[in-house]
Amino acid sequence: MNPHRLRANIILIIVAIIWGAAGPVIKFTLSGIDPLPFLIYRFAIASIFSIGFFAFKISKGKKFKRLRANFSLAVIYGLLAAPLALGILFLALDKTTVLDMTLIGVFGPMLTITGSALFFHDHITKKEKFGIAIVLFGVILNAFAPIFKSASGLRFSGNLLLLLFLLADSGSVLIAKKCVRLKIKSANLTNLAFIIGFLTVIPLGLVKYGATDLVSTITSLPLKYHLGVWYMALVSGTIAYFLFVKAQKTIEVSEAILFNYLQPLFTIPLAIFWLGEKISSSFLVGGLFIAVGIIIAEYKKSAKI
Repeated sequence: MNPHRLRANIILIIVAIIWGAAGPVIKFTLSGIDPLPFLIYRFAIASIFSIGFFAFKISKGKKFKRLRANFSLAVIYGLLAAPLALGILFLALDKTTVLDMTLIGVFGPMLTITGSALFFHDHITKKEKFGIAIVLFGVILNAFAPIFKSASGLRFSGNLLLLLFLLADSGSVLIAKKCVRLKIKSANLTNLAFIIGFLTVIPLGLVKYGATDLVSTITSLPLKYHLGVWYMALVSGTIAYFLFVKAQKTIEVSEAILFNYLQPLFTIPLAIFWLGEKISSSFLVGGLFIAVGIIIAEYKKSAKI
């Protein structure tokens, strides 16, 4: 295997582990802090490091020519990847389960592959289309299952938000690929996104909570919730996003996104043994359809990795 491709594969496995743990960490941390203060705190931490990053680069004479030439595209990426996608995800996990997120989230790679075919002209075979359709059926089955159970309206609304999250997240992945092709450095793109995220959510937090209450909410958190926010800000945020964008320099979007299928290997055990969530019949049935669809859609691609 090409050494550059091998390095990209190793990077994507690391990212899969980090993001596999992210859902349970978010769910756990949301038990101690509401979604909006969580987002503000998370972006504030990341933004401090991002501003330091740009300040250091500028002091070394860096001009950011590629970033400035394609600034509007980078801003769109930042809005999708940071406040929009993550904001929707946090709201969703405040209402639904990590196990539901795991199954519904599996459709994200399929959605990105479809978008890659539309915008980057990647070829999708009939077998892949059939597999994607089966995965979509399994996702819909699990997402809508709560409406057939009593007192599950909140979980159902959370599942609908997860579907919206997939749209925003897939859009950000495709734009990131476009930015990489325009030679924008992944570190520049990632750090700008977190600054945009903070600038977007801080006005909302000030309006809803006021400066004093917002600061008090964050500073009074127990240590375990602080650790959850810092994990999301630096490990699952700055580090993982940087690595994911960097890996796309040497492999196709459709191949990079396959590594997302590794995330449930880490998410499901944490959801069950750490958060105490229970596997439902809809989870098993939906998971079966999704597994069959993935095998059909991705069987040939797996040989390339």
